[in-house]
Amino acid sequence: MMTFDKIDTTDIKQLANGEFVDYADNDIVIIDDLHNLTKLQTIKVDFLLIIVVKTGRIAMRTNKVETLASANDIIICQPNTILNECMFSINLSAKAVCLSAQMARKMMHIGDVVDLSFYLKYKPIIHVDESSMNTFEKYHALLSEQLLKDDTTYKKQIVGSLVNSFLFCLLSIIEHVTPHRTSINMSRGSLLFKQFIELLTSLEVKPRKLEFYSKKLCITSKYLSNVCVSNSGKTAYEWIIEYAVEDISRLLSHSDMSIKEISNYLDFPNLSFFGRFVKAHLGCSPTEFRKAKGRQKT
Repeated sequence: MMTFDKIDTTDIKQLANGEFVDYADNDIVIIDDLHNLTKLQTIKVDFLLIIVVKTGRIAMRTNKVETLASANDIIICQPNTILNECMFSINLSAKAVCLSAQMARKMMHIGDVVDLSFYLKYKPIIHVDESSMNTFEKYHALLSEQLLKDDTTYKKQIVGSLVNSFLFCLLSIIEHVTPHRTSINMSRGSLLFKQFIELLTSLEVKPRKLEFYSKKLCITSKYLSNVCVSNSGKTAYEWIIEYAVEDISRLLSHSDMSIKEISNYLDFPNLSFFGRFVKAHLGCSPTEFRKAKGRQKT
């Protein structure tokens, strides 16, 4: 096995190229046979990995902690989880659904999900009853059926709706099986990271200067970045930019605001700067992005 000083980060696009993948697009990967995951050895996953175990056992290390799952267990590995030493029993029957980090981050806008994220970081295995397991198998069958169909005008929307429903169902089941979930005793750094994410997600318009957030949290910008790296593998500025880009994508895709109005609303100094920012992070100009989404307003 590879050691922790030689870790490759694997995002959803890299995973999609694996020969053991049954379906893949830019946001979702489905794997029906997990035995081949042992070929990945030690990786840091930059996606949300959900493994549903029907029979058999899975042993692995998640963030250097030994993890053992058996029948009717669900393993939830969040983005930036380090995995290695995967071992599966011969009679293993399990399926995996992998969601891009961007899609996974959208879960953080749902109520208690920040607290839930910290809970799952330390307790990534959820045990469910047979009825819940059957529900997940039905979702997996529906997803597989739709994903394998030829592309149509509404295929992406159908798949997206199924994934959203699957995630809400998962959250509901976790809430049901852990009703008396107690708060994890967080370190000061973990608590600050949680407060930073809560602050970031609460803002309709996200300032892109790190100093804004460090002042709100009464700490230095350097300390805030160190806290974010130690808790998530990403700097505070990377989190800020990722959320800002998601807001831009949403407004360009779904709002009736003009590009200039969006630029002003998000507090960019001028339209030219906004255009360069969008091209750097979305790979095209705001106008090109809107055209690709079928929107004409500029």
